[in-house]
Amino acid sequence: MRVLALGGAGDMGRTAVTTLINSPGIEAITVADRNYESAEKFINLANTKKASATKIDVTDRRQLMDLISRHDLVMSSVGPYYKFGPSITEACIEAGKSCADICDDWKPMLSVLSMDEKAKQAGITIIPGIGASPGLSNLMAVLGASELDEVDEIVTAWGAGKAVSGPPQPHHVKKKFLDEAGVSGENAAVAHLLYECLEPIPTFREGAITYIEPLSDAAPIRFPGHEDTRAYHIGHPEPVTIPRAVKANSVSNVMFYGKSFIELLRKFVGQIKQGVLSIEQAALQLQLDMITNAEIIGAESTSPLPPICATVTGMKNGTRKRIAVGLTHIPYGQMAGGTGVPLAIAIMMLAEGRITLTGVQPPELAIEPRYFLNRYAKYCGEGLSVDDVLLKKEDYL
Repeated sequence: MRVLALGGAGDMGRTAVTTLINSPGIEAITVADRNYESAEKFINLANTKKASATKIDVTDRRQLMDLISRHDLVMSSVGPYYKFGPSITEACIEAGKSCADICDDWKPMLSVLSMDEKAKQAGITIIPGIGASPGLSNLMAVLGASELDEVDEIVTAWGAGKAVSGPPQPHHVKKKFLDEAGVSGENAAVAHLLYECLEPIPTFREGAITYIEPLSDAAPIRFPGHEDTRAYHIGHPEPVTIPRAVKANSVSNVMFYGKSFIELLRKFVGQIKQGVLSIEQAALQLQLDMITNAEIIGAESTSPLPPICATVTGMKNGTRKRIAVGLTHIPYGQMAGGTGVPLAIAIMMLAEGRITLTGVQPPELAIEPRYFLNRYAKYCGEGLSVDDVLLKKEDYL
């Protein structure tokens, strides 16, 4: 199988590409990125003949279509998704090529979901949002819900939690060898975080989507065996996709970080709304401030919770029960590992024919959780399985 890795020279993309390099089922990978020099340097340092580099401007429709048409599968980590997600999906559908991405914005997710029928007519599979959150969070929510007779509330959460890191994969290239200058431009993930705080965000309450203010206080995360943890609503796609797979009264996505980081984020969101800064300018300044205040932010934000977790509350045998699931291990690379490895696994499953549903299929509809997490575990440490990397707790209410 020949895979086109759009944005493959970025932080998330490189980890996903490295994972595919080590997969015997993938014969060739084209790392397509706007930063051709970085893509070429990455491949040279990775010392592999399986991958090649090319320059791409994903807004150039003709160039994008030509590249997609010459590959079997498309793996996209081009962000921010509010800019590029739907247009790349449209191109894949037009070219008749299946695709997986790490879309973490709710608004483009709705646009991609609306393309379901077109994808089915094309006979292809689109898996949007298969990273950490969304992605692993959705699968853990489904896993918890499967143990209840009735589900009332689902909360997916992410933050600066504690987990054991796996070892680097073969062919891994450290970022410092690619970007010696440090912060040279706004980070797509930071731009995404700011963007999703600029307007009301969807959450699922009493069986329907409703809109709330981003960064508003959420109910504390109640993970059995841990102290209640302060959390904030954020606009990830879980509340708009999980209700398609699990019947629940409430689905919300929250993040848990310290007060200093939240105040810093709110400050830049306010400046964007006032027209003082563009999103791109604010993203760059926020990155710099995070580096300057790293010690304070790190001390306040570190939580004993798993960095990605889900709590599911409902009924079991007539008794109200809560099941909490979290990751105790992550692949090497922190956020890049936790996001890029799931993306690559989804591509490998498509290549192997293990995902047969066509149309637009979010992770919780397309993927069996335990099977996927068992594959994920192997990147967290030698000999590990799903039961080694998941922390599952429950209590009766």
